[in-house]
Amino acid sequence: MKKTILMVVFTLLIAAFAAGCSPQSNLSTTEQTRTLDVTGTGTVDLEPDIAHINIGVRSEAPDAAQALAENNDNIQAVVDRMMELGVTAEDIQTRNFNIYPQQNNRPLSEGEEPTLQPAQSFVVENTVSVTVRDLDSLGEILSAVVAEGANSIYGVSFDVEDREAAVEQARQMAIEDAQAKAQSIARDAGVSLGSIQSISINENGGAPVFREEAAVEMAQGGSVPISSGSLTIRITASLTYNFD
Repeated sequence: MKKTILMVVFTLLIAAFAAGCSPQSNLSTTEQTRTLDVTGTGTVDLEPDIAHINIGVRSEAPDAAQALAENNDNIQAVVDRMMELGVTAEDIQTRNFNIYPQQNNRPLSEGEEPTLQPAQSFVVENTVSVTVRDLDSLGEILSAVVAEGANSIYGVSFDVEDREAAVEQARQMAIEDAQAKAQSIARDAGVSLGSIQSISINENGGAPVFREEAAVEMAQGGSVPISSGSLTIRITASLTYNFD
């Protein structure tokens, strides 16, 4: 009797163990989202209507006060002349101002006679950032400031005073271009577009394109010839669609 009971218990334990070890199926469905990525471009060409330029005066003298006085006179003459030519005070801003000593220990070249010169001089640099709103006067302004003592001119760049309208137009063109591409791809692939999941907008461009003849004309004297070129606003729009 005891043997029979033990056998029954043993059989039940084996059955329970086997049931616990048997694999169970987890029925779960993960729906995979299908997406389509497209990129569109919008481009607007503009004619620049303002120019930004850095104009500076560098003065050097044995005495710091003398170098500063000379520099002040020259930069004031430069500013006065620009204002006479139509640049407003609000469009002239000091960008950089430096005073520093400079050692005069230049080695003599062969056969050069030594001269009495101070071992140290002082340099004063004053640079103003200028916005010119009448591009027709830019060449005349550059020539005039050089005549008044400006000896450092750099950073000429052209822009459009009101860019927002052009940026908005290029952005709309880029989105429409991306949408058209998505619809064409979906039609060719035989699928239906769903909602837009993400939008990414990127702005590039803005650099002027110069005409080659400007450098040739510059050597002919007179007012500095300026070619503002064309300004391109370029926007790219990247759209991600769901599709069925």
